[in-house]
Amino acid sequence: MEPRNARSITMKIVLASESPFRRRALEMLDLKFEICPSGIDEKATRDPDPASLTQRLAEEKAASVAQNYRDQEVVIVSADAVAAKAGIIFEKPRDYAEAAQFLRDLSASTFHFVTSVCVLNSRTQYKSSAVGTSEITFRELTDAEINHYIRTHEVLRHAGAFESNAVLRFSERICGSYNFVTAIPMSQFVILLRAHGVAV
Repeated sequence: MEPRNARSITMKIVLASESPFRRRALEMLDLKFEICPSGIDEKATRDPDPASLTQRLAEEKAASVAQNYRDQEVVIVSADAVAAKAGIIFEKPRDYAEAAQFLRDLSASTFHFVTSVCVLNSRTQYKSSAVGTSEITFRELTDAEINHYIRTHEVLRHAGAFESNAVLRFSERICGSYNFVTAIPMSQFVILLRAHGVAV
């Protein structure tokens, strides 16, 4: 399907996520939106390439939420994120033990944080997506700070068991996109929204 006319119009926006960081992304752009989590089984989709995996999951989340708006025209925003190191993909940990292991594995190393965003028009089914990647180097983390971080943060909700404040707290170097702040590649996101006729 072709994108809508390039003119900016008022569109109803639905965020397919309960993530406070993705809510922040839309709030940063002064957009009004409602939330409708997709609820898909993310573990059912597998792909060894982190960019492809996050893009597929973002698109599946958008398609799932679109089923709730068959009789309306809304712009659905969905996203996904993973950390990746040496061919290993770190998604959301299953439990606190795995969260601790993730942070030990990422300690004193360089890895990639990969995020994808999908924007879908529920009526026309016009869909577009983009991927953003940052390269992050964590300093060596002590067992004490890993254990403290796990006790005081909702690590099971975050890819790699860390969120944006942890990146600033643990990292020695950050290169590329600052996608870890909102779990959405913001620059590309703005371009996608405009292609869908959203005034931003």
